[in-house]
Amino acid sequence: MIVTTTNSIEGREISRYNDPIAANVVIGTNIFSDIGASYVDFFGGRSISYEKKMQEMYKRVTKTLKQRAQAIRACYYWA
Repeated sequence: MIVTTTNSIEGREISRYNDPIAANVVIGTNIFSDIGASYVDFFGGRSISYEKKMQEMYKRVTKTLKQRAQAIRACYYWA
């Protein structure tokens, strides 16, 4: 499935345009992640636990967007 927000795709013919689809995902963190992130905020550096949560949110929202695109038949499969 090609997922894009552009009005053209090189080498492909666009048969129709759909309204935009959107998805939001909210994932809670736990107290230990919050405490760890507080230390990172104070001392500097990267919060690995928050980065993992962000990666999980990205995967979930991408999956949801693809499902919504399939539901409105906004995808075309090439052989």
